[in-house]
Amino acid sequence: MQFADIENPFINFLYSCNKANLLEHVPTHARTSLYGMCPQLSNYWKPLNKLHKGIKTIYVISLDGIGSKELYEIWEQYRYTCKPLIPEYMQQVESVIVFDNSAEGHCDDYMFKFISQVVGHYELDSTKTYYCNSSTNINDLQSKTPYTNFITFTADNYLEDAMTDLHEELQPMLAPLLFKEEAEVFDIEMNLSKQFLFSCLNNAPKPYRALLLGAIVESGLDGFCSSPRVPYDRLYGDTITYLSEELIKQTITKADFKIGIKWLDKLEEQYPIILDHPSENSIHMKELSADKEFINNLFDCDINVVTESVVDNNLFVSEKIYKPIIMCQPFIVLGPTNVYNYINELGYNTFDYIIDNKQMNVDNNIISRINRIIDALNTLKRTKANPIAWQTLNDKIAIDVVHNYNLFNKRVHGLKTAGLESLEGYFKYRPGLKQPLYS
Repeated sequence: MQFADIENPFINFLYSCNKANLLEHVPTHARTSLYGMCPQLSNYWKPLNKLHKGIKTIYVISLDGIGSKELYEIWEQYRYTCKPLIPEYMQQVESVIVFDNSAEGHCDDYMFKFISQVVGHYELDSTKTYYCNSSTNINDLQSKTPYTNFITFTADNYLEDAMTDLHEELQPMLAPLLFKEEAEVFDIEMNLSKQFLFSCLNNAPKPYRALLLGAIVESGLDGFCSSPRVPYDRLYGDTITYLSEELIKQTITKADFKIGIKWLDKLEEQYPIILDHPSENSIHMKELSADKEFINNLFDCDINVVTESVVDNNLFVSEKIYKPIIMCQPFIVLGPTNVYNYINELGYNTFDYIIDNKQMNVDNNIISRINRIIDALNTLKRTKANPIAWQTLNDKIAIDVVHNYNLFNKRVHGLKTAGLESLEGYFKYRPGLKQPLYS
């Protein structure tokens, strides 16, 4: 087995399609994949001119940094005129091709169709062509499509080790709150008089985030919130399209549609809500922010409302869910279906006494789910007005945030040391990555 140490062929493909403007977040090299970040595989990477002939050769093509619909439309328009996405040197009997999309947890029909057409276009071996992203149910998602001439697997990219730098950066902020009971096990002193009831940060322009923010504005709740930065008309148009699609799928009703429109109108009154200006370090989870006041305000919130990267059935959690965990805060999640079950399976507590996890797991109606969040925040607000009830609630919260924080520390240590002696130790945490190597 060997990995081809090459520049990402996707780069030349986009250049030849006159799409250089899309390259900002596209990885430039094959070794930026998860396989490249695994030190146990470092000896298996070979430059193109030093690859051994006749043995399994794994070529990694990263598709991160571009939306699936946009990618498919580019492919449809340019596949016969652009530089080959699969160069001729990859089209060998011993070649194994891995389309790496591990920074994404969302996969839809456009991506499956794109990979399927690439396989057919270049007549690739369907038993040696793979697609991976971070959705744990990627195999199930593929099985519901007609695009089965390639193999999918999960990368589990968003695990605790992705937050190592940010976790270490936050230690000075946590020091006044945490104290050790025994070696490497912490307890916490809760602040019962925080300035904000909740935080809800939204930078990427997702329709469900616009709806949640509009509902928050309508509710009059006092939170530390941010909005996307795109023009309001664009956000409005995308959200109307999203609501229309949900109405056609019958996951919302006509009455729900009208509620969504009302929330959008409310959001316009305060849009945009800018709290922070993300830097490259904050985007890549090296720091929470360069703005210390912004960080102080985040810690001055009772609960974190997390709007995940997806709210459909692509089951994964991103770095967003780990931020309240390492900040010792409770959280509510607006994310994929079954997200609470998934977090529980990782071992974390999910504050089901604040919001009904079971209902949030199975409710496909985005309007209903947002109403549940608003109701939970209103309940918290009423509880906070009663000092005795608030103390009782925070005693319960303290137990769960301490459990989550200590579990994070344990898991991140395990991920850092996994596979130091053998690859099997590494694959214990990311078993999906074994597939192209050992199949």
